[in-house]
Amino acid sequence: MKQKKLIEDEVKPEIEIPEQTSIEAEYLQIEDITRDYRSLRASTDQDDEDYIHLTALNDLVYEVFHKSRWCALGPNKKIPKDLIPFVFQDLLEAMEQTEFSMVEKFVSICDFMNVGYLKAYELIHMKYKETIVNEMDQKFGIVSKKKIKKIF
Repeated sequence: MKQKKLIEDEVKPEIEIPEQTSIEAEYLQIEDITRDYRSLRASTDQDDEDYIHLTALNDLVYEVFHKSRWCALGPNKKIPKDLIPFVFQDLLEAMEQTEFSMVEKFVSICDFMNVGYLKAYELIHMKYKETIVNEMDQKFGIVSKKKIKKIF
């Protein structure tokens, strides 16, 4: 009997449901006139251009790799450490006259062959290292800020 009475006496609090605003009303309210469709469109176009650029680079790396003498290794197989400099040299020489920068080519080849950037950088030839460092310096200016005159 006592249990029954405790249950009956318990008062359940009412849950308040917040007032919902329609999604359409949020989009119709324009607080900042500078934010319009054109600014959103421009940022998307740049992303699309970058995607197309990188896709073309990845396709080029794929084609060059399969035309080279290293295609028997396959990109899914682990490439021996002593062959990495030769693979990079052949691929970079085949892609020498393209619009892509050395850094882009280096990163794309590393990703394609599933080799770490640091490991690949340590193993490639010195002339490629210098080109990569010079491109990074031109883009970010790190070497010139530190007043370094000679890299290697």
